[in-house]
Amino acid sequence: MVQIFGAVSLLLILLSIVLADEVSYKNYKIYNVHTKTHADLELLHRLRIDLDLDFWSPAALNRNSSVMVNPWNDGLFRELLTKNDVDHRLTHSDVESLMNQKSVENRINSRRRRNTKQDDTIAKFDHFWTLDEIYQYLDDLKQKYPHLVRVKDYGVTHEGRPIKVITISATGVVDEFHPAVLIDGGIHAREWAGHMSVVYLIHQLVERSAENMELLNSTNWVIMPVANPDGYFYTHESNRLWRKNRAPANTVCIGTDLNRNFPFQWAFYGGECSIGYAGPTPASELETRAMMLLMANYARVTKVYLAVHSCGDFILYPYGYDYVDVPNKAQLQELGEKAAAAVKAIGGPEYAVGNSATLLYPANGSDDFIYGSFGVEYAYTLELSCGANSGDGFIIDLAEMQKITKEAFEMFKVFGTFAGEQKVKPLNTANIADQSL
Repeated sequence: MVQIFGAVSLLLILLSIVLADEVSYKNYKIYNVHTKTHADLELLHRLRIDLDLDFWSPAALNRNSSVMVNPWNDGLFRELLTKNDVDHRLTHSDVESLMNQKSVENRINSRRRRNTKQDDTIAKFDHFWTLDEIYQYLDDLKQKYPHLVRVKDYGVTHEGRPIKVITISATGVVDEFHPAVLIDGGIHAREWAGHMSVVYLIHQLVERSAENMELLNSTNWVIMPVANPDGYFYTHESNRLWRKNRAPANTVCIGTDLNRNFPFQWAFYGGECSIGYAGPTPASELETRAMMLLMANYARVTKVYLAVHSCGDFILYPYGYDYVDVPNKAQLQELGEKAAAAVKAIGGPEYAVGNSATLLYPANGSDDFIYGSFGVEYAYTLELSCGANSGDGFIIDLAEMQKITKEAFEMFKVFGTFAGEQKVKPLNTANIADQSL
């Protein structure tokens, strides 16, 4: 009977995937591309536009990148790489099949969790959580740990979803005297490992607070785990590879790349239907404005800012909009290398540390904005690991997700410890927590 029930459950899950209003990636392919020279990089960036390539991990010199190619450009893509002697290999011949396989595994584990009696620990990292699960978790923590946690909605999205922020402090209050780490995750909807790594951090700081009290005694934490709620919801319901928000860009296309929408060195990037569309004007999007408000409220006490993305094994710092060095480049490099070493120490991958534009390509983002507009001197973008099988990119195994979240936590500890050692300049104002959370 148990076997029959299990088979029926699996059949229902498969049927729900087929019947859902999902975008198809049948016969889309993923290639692992190794760029040895600047000419290789330039070719790949040209093909990105000409052949509508989708980079699952960024292209960088002497590193591998994962590139998704649509069926109608696949032959020309391979021909041009071969002609120019660019190393490449096929890692997945059908993205649709890959996504269906991972989706079945995730839904089975999620279903099993709901049907299994839980212990006192709320968080279970046995599947990729939905938006509702993340938000319910925040509310549960607020109820169970009022001495540590506060939760507040920081605005709403185009589709009316709240943008939630959680603060975590040893006293329950983020005050004007103690340094803080400000973190956001999931600004790009499809980067699920980023969402889960931020949730895992919250789990460690709250449910494992006794084991991590050194991270709370001198450091406050301000965290927006899902900076793009509409997009994240959409990746679970319709299009797993959706990146932008869900506000209409024109009468045909939907979405703005929120990370390109900040009003610091904003540039009109790509057409309205492109994956990197920066929006019609700077700060045009509700989600961007919510993040800007959060940054403004905590800028004075924020000693480290972290934008959590995936994937690529990079620790990046400003400026990204152009090849411009910031005055404290050496200090940013040093702290970034400490975080990279912490990952390596537990058997993780080797992270490359450096300026965003130099390591990857020129593009503005949230770290440029908080550094350039609010003077937060330690601002980073973390491109987390792609997992052991880097060809899977965003569609990673659950076991790999669990490994990546633990590696990210090692980096968070380094940045949190550093922040706690910094001093906040005295200022006679009302409690920051009363103004915001």
